Amino acid sequence: MFRRPSKTIDLRAQLSQALKAERLHEALDIYELIEKKLKDEPRWSHRRGDLLQRMGRKADAVAAYERAVSLYAAKGFVARAAAMAKVILAIDPSKSEVLSRVDSDAARRLHRLTRSVIVTADEPPRPESNGPPTDTQSLITDALPLITDHTAPPGESRFTKPEKTTDVRLDMSSVELLQRPLAPESEISLRPSAETLAQLPSMPLFAEVPREILVALVEGSTLVDAEDGERLVTAGTAAEALYVIVEGSVVGQRGTDLQSLLLGEGDVAGVSCLLSHVSYGEDIIACGRVRTLRIDKMLLDQLVERHPPLGDVLLEILCRRLIATLLRTNPVFTAFDETIRREIAGLFEVRRALEGTKILEAGKRADGLYLPLHGRIVSRRADGTRIAEMELGHPIGEESLLMRQPSLITVQAGSDVLLLRMPSAQFGDLLLHRPDVVQHIQVLKRRSVNQGYAFLGRQD
Repeated sequence: MFRRPSKTIDLRAQLSQALKAERLHEALDIYELIEKKLKDEPRWSHRRGDLLQRMGRKADAVAAYERAVSLYAAKGFVARAAAMAKVILAIDPSKSEVLSRVDSDAARRLHRLTRSVIVTADEPPRPESNGPPTDTQSLITDALPLITDHTAPPGESRFTKPEKTTDVRLDMSSVELLQRPLAPESEISLRPSAETLAQLPSMPLFAEVPREILVALVEGSTLVDAEDGERLVTAGTAAEALYVIVEGSVVGQRGTDLQSLLLGEGDVAGVSCLLSHVSYGEDIIACGRVRTLRIDKMLLDQLVERHPPLGDVLLEILCRRLIATLLRTNPVFTAFDETIRREIAGLFEVRRALEGTKILEAGKRADGLYLPLHGRIVSRRADGTRIAEMELGHPIGEESLLMRQPSLITVQAGSDVLLLRMPSAQFGDLLLHRPDVVQHIQVLKRRSVNQGYAFLGRQD
């Protein structure tokens, strides 16, 4: 026998009809009935608030939104709770107490359940806390130095590390590396679960910071709503803000590059602002209706000065986005499935290059692929003449990884530098067990992809 449709489904059908016919008071009554049946579901309070605001009943809308804030937070949707609080403050600025409802406890619990190692600016997990054990690490202080290996063959640059030390790596999830559909197929954003959001890059910004920092982030952020095709970020402009995607999807595209990167709820856009002295490297365009929280770089800098451990959380967000973007858009990696991409992501380690370290050396093969995160990187020709400073966040050493060819230029740390490194030896070990990957690499070799470097300003 077929199961009879639930009364809630019937109510949703009635609601749809009432809204289409502009019978707003009837729709409001139906919203209230659905809320009573689904008491723990925040979206109905949210939508009822939207309707009340449309009807000009602002005080009632605020009350509905306040309920939605508490429910979103209780379920782990902390970014949605924050955005809802911003809506309330836009209607009634005197309602500052709503910020206390943006509680990150549920989100923090989910985040720590999904990670074996976390970076936190808040209290670390207690041994007696429920769930699997979670270790903590600091990307900034725990990063191991690159130590030149003087036993390397003449045609190779090679680095080692201090004895009896453990590499600092990121616990990347398959969700972060998932190849999402292109924009035309995704105008309606699929709503991820709270468990999925807990694995995405924006979560630590809300779940792993002290209460006072969370309140300052929400209070100082700007709610930005965009329509389909509207541009949030323009490539080449100063990177002045980070965008947390709360609802909907955006697409990131670099110039004429056809390989677009689709980002949805839980992702962050505009991560270039977490680098120093760079412009946005891509256009960020709304796919359908989008809601984001815009957090100015100036505010982030102020909060890091006030609470330095926040810098570690921001660095983790940057690392995750750079690795995910590289593996989801770079031709070397795009043909791989999520399983292989996660294996490759697990090869990246956070390292420190002291000032003067030659990360690449002209005429020598590099020992890995590098993504510089912080500091100054200077490029020089083979004869030692300076070319220019290099932009942070762009891969270097790709030709050695792919072609096993010597570098054409020297890339040197102009200051102490934090960077991501994927050792070519470990990448090679992966290839030994994956003949399909080797075949893909051979195809790319035949295409003979040229070396490309991103320089800051004028080349000398």
